[in-house]
Amino acid sequence: MKTGRGAWLVVLSLALAACESTPTHVLTYSAQGVVIQAERLVAPFFDRAANPLPYGGSDIDRPLRRMHERFAQLKAQLDGGTLGLTDEGEVAIRDAAAATSELELLVCRENHDRAILYQAMSTAVGYAEGIYVPQVEADFAAEWQKQAPAGWWLRDDQGRWWQKSYPFQPFERTRALADAKLRVLSFCSAA
Repeated sequence: MKTGRGAWLVVLSLALAACESTPTHVLTYSAQGVVIQAERLVAPFFDRAANPLPYGGSDIDRPLRRMHERFAQLKAQLDGGTLGLTDEGEVAIRDAAAATSELELLVCRENHDRAILYQAMSTAVGYAEGIYVPQVEADFAAEWQKQAPAGWWLRDDQGRWWQKSYPFQPFERTRALADAKLRVLSFCSAA
């Protein structure tokens, strides 16, 4: 009996060692890991200090590096209101009259890298089939929107644009939409 209890304690200790605690998350699991990752990944884009990322690897590091390299170009367009942030964690052209082929390519490349990053995050938390991607998108969207400065344009899940001001609460419907997408994807993959 003591051997079984000792083995159980060893397994529990190893499992807890794999978890990370933060002031707002005592023990993390996959979904909280993504929230922590999003917070830490987005912060440096806005010159904020952040702890090391809980997950990493070339599938995360490469798109992240490219995103940092192009952020100055995006920021100028976001500051000017030509671009905005969506409820799915993407960048979108808000002012169609200002769209150029160069701007469209910049947005396309950014969203491509974000898609790679969100897929990699889904895999990092244990969902290799991509079934968790909608939730990852929603978590990152909420974090991008939360950390974005006042004056930037945000698009909600109904396609409506609005200019950010303070205080700010991320879209609750974004999380509800991600939960609904996750349920549909779970159902489809089970069938």
